[in-house]
Amino acid sequence: MWMLSFIPDTWISLVIHAIFLLGIIGLILGKVLKNIPFVSAYGIAIAGISFVFLLVGTYFEGGVGVEKEWRQRVENLQEKVKLAEAQSAKVNTVIQTKIVEKTKIIKEITEGNIQYVDKIITKYDNVCTLSNALVVLHNGASQNVLATSSGDTNEGTSKVKASDLIRTVTENYGTYYQTREQVIGWQEWYKEQRRVYEGVK
Repeated sequence: MWMLSFIPDTWISLVIHAIFLLGIIGLILGKVLKNIPFVSAYGIAIAGISFVFLLVGTYFEGGVGVEKEWRQRVENLQEKVKLAEAQSAKVNTVIQTKIVEKTKIIKEITEGNIQYVDKIITKYDNVCTLSNALVVLHNGASQNVLATSSGDTNEGTSKVKASDLIRTVTENYGTYYQTREQVIGWQEWYKEQRRVYEGVK
């Protein structure tokens, strides 16, 4: 059946019918005209060739229906894939826009909170001192490691200002919420893409 792929769709039926008819005509002519000298001399060859044409024509007559059905299925599937790709692109745009907008809001809130730190919290840097133990604990927690418990390191007052610590915590929270929105966006993207492409089946 692979040979059919080289024949244009509009010619397939015509070619197959012609092969089939040549086989029938050859067999009939071989029987009817067997008394003619030329035909009788080549009768076996004509009958053999006609029989082969008849077999090939019959085979392709049966196979062409299956071939057309498969070609139609492929075309339908290609059309569905095109529609799915278009839907997928829309989903990408919607989700990306949503993530960008939410991330923008989170950044604005974070920047607003940092401005609050700069305006208000910095006023208390002289009256609010932080211990080295607090800074060590914060650094350990931010790096997801166990804080050191060395007495020399943890004792005494740190040079880190309260406003610097609060600013860092505020920025970290902002980063957390941005990352959270990206993860939620990826989950939504996967769910929607799966729904789109499952519709192709």
